[in-house]
Amino acid sequence: MTALMEKIRQEHRSIAEEVAQLFKETQTFLSDTTTQRHAQAKKQAEELFQFHQNLQQENRDFLTATHQKRMDEAQKQAANLDKFHQELQQNSRDFLTATHQQRMTQAKEQNQQLRQFRRDLFISIFGIPTTSAKQVKISPKQPKN
Repeated sequence: MTALMEKIRQEHRSIAEEVAQLFKETQTFLSDTTTQRHAQAKKQAEELFQFHQNLQQENRDFLTATHQKRMDEAQKQAANLDKFHQELQQNSRDFLTATHQQRMTQAKEQNQQLRQFRRDLFISIFGIPTTSAKQVKISPKQPKN
């Protein structure tokens, strides 16, 4: 029985040593895995941070370029609008000048036609030209008797 007890003790020691070895190997595996995962997480965090930095820079570059492009377009539109406004003012002045000239010419023609009409009317009514009538009007200022 002592031999059996000794055998059981050896098996127990052997099992205990194997358990201790397995525990040690498990602890080493877990430690290595934890270290690897920390390293991997750190690498991913750095990559994510770098990606975030690059994305922010790309956004800034895009917004700056877009802003500059819009400012250039706005300046071109303002210049075109100013040019259009000046051309419109000049065209308006030209139109008003031409219209004024036409109306003045038309008024002079109408004035001449009206004078001719009055002459013709005066001649048809009194039988004398209007220049003679003016002289006649001037002479009746004689004293009354």
